[in-house]
Amino acid sequence: MARRRTLQGRVSAFGIAMVAGWLVVLTVAFNLILAHRLTSDADAVLSSRAAAAAATVVVDRQHRLSIKESGDDEALDSGIWFYAGQRSVERPVGGGNVQAAADALAGRGPAYATGAGNRLYALPITHGGRRAGTVVTSLSLAPYHRTRETALYGSIIIAALTLIGTYLALRLVAARALRPVGVMTDQAAAWSASALSERFGPEQRFNELRRLSATLNGLLDRLTASVRHERRLFAELSHELRTPLSLIVAETDLLLARDHDPARVKAAHEQIHDTALAMNRILETLLSAGRAEIANATGSCQVATAVADVLAHTELPIANTVEISDDLAAGVEAALLERVLAPLIDNAGRFASTIVRITGRRTPDSVLIEVSDDGPGIPPAHADAIFEPGTQLSTGGGAGLGLPLARRLARAAGGDVTFRGGSTFEVRIPPA
Repeated sequence: MARRRTLQGRVSAFGIAMVAGWLVVLTVAFNLILAHRLTSDADAVLSSRAAAAAATVVVDRQHRLSIKESGDDEALDSGIWFYAGQRSVERPVGGGNVQAAADALAGRGPAYATGAGNRLYALPITHGGRRAGTVVTSLSLAPYHRTRETALYGSIIIAALTLIGTYLALRLVAARALRPVGVMTDQAAAWSASALSERFGPEQRFNELRRLSATLNGLLDRLTASVRHERRLFAELSHELRTPLSLIVAETDLLLARDHDPARVKAAHEQIHDTALAMNRILETLLSAGRAEIANATGSCQVATAVADVLAHTELPIANTVEISDDLAAGVEAALLERVLAPLIDNAGRFASTIVRITGRRTPDSVLIEVSDDGPGIPPAHADAIFEPGTQLSTGGGAGLGLPLARRLARAAGGDVTFRGGSTFEVRIPPA
């Protein structure tokens, strides 16, 4: 498997590439500027020597040239030619290969030329407005070439050392910059496995790390909520399904133990059927609660239609009255609203004496649905306990999950279920 590139290496490589490109530009520019400068210095030296040499020339009336002698003639005559037209009047000893280049400049000027490793300059000598001759000076370019080569090699070495140092510095800086990210990653991994309550604090000094901390905290919050929902779902499933499963096992054991009369067998089958239906309702309610809390889906429905569907699937042994206008709409899906109302209506039907009342109305910020009955009501001391999972105030056959799940579903949708006293419950749902 190919080794993955690290962000530290990628940042360092990108940085060194940028620095290398910039160093190449600087090195080329430096050497070009140096070459131009050395050429300018050589030309300046040649021009000065030519002017000094021309000052030693004497032109008579016949425009003949003669050279005045001075104390530094030996130094002055080194690399200097005097021409009268194309004829050489005076030349340095041992001109060698430079002689041809100097002869080519005779009668020309002012002009520069390069040949045989030397730089030459031709300066016209005038007298009375007429050209009387030419002085040519030369200068060896070997020292300048050595200077250019030394500067080139030196700049390359300096650039290479700079790149090495820069790369090491970039690696160090990238490692130090990314170290908090690595620490936070390790902490998040450890917390997600064993410490879901831990969170990153606001002590991060840099804005990028603060944003990363906030993002990781949000992920940990969602992970914690998912784990909490999963654990609660498993706990409720194991708790609530244990009794009906035990009942089914007991009934089947009795049926298999010995022969029974048809009436007893039918009763056992009916008991198993009813228990399986109860288990199915428990599973649907728990799974609906889990999906609603995690997905937090929205929608809309007509409240009167949802209440009618609940009543159609709930066998109320007594009369009921519904006072809900047909245009009253809630901002949740019909299935969710039915799951919220079903346990309230079922409880009202089991504990009412003569009638169950269901009313609905719209407020400025919500839809309120009240479910009440004329039964004995709930003692005030149990007003909070009824919303705890598994709480049963009577032996009416409930599982102790209806009210807690109704509240959880309503709150997942942005509403709530509250107990108003006596036997009245209020459902608050966001409007459509």
